[in-house]
Amino acid sequence: MQKKHKNKMEQRVLLERATFEFSQEANCLSDRDASESLTIECESSLGIDRDEGCFYVLKTESWSIENEQDLAKLFERIQKVIKK
Repeated sequence: MQKKHKNKMEQRVLLERATFEFSQEANCLSDRDASESLTIECESSLGIDRDEGCFYVLKTESWSIENEQDLAKLFERIQKVIKK
């Protein structure tokens, strides 16, 4: 009976949206005392759980990457968090 109660609770709790904030040291072309920050918002018109996914809104003043795999790793990390 405990398991049945848990499933009902899980069904009522839905992930609507999520915001992820990342930071890193500035690159060699920036002010060396500065840091870089990136905010990635996960949005969905019906909610992440209802749409079973989201689109991403990226916000930053400065964020540097060495290659596309660096950015892919951030999205992989986000996917691990928002998946059921």
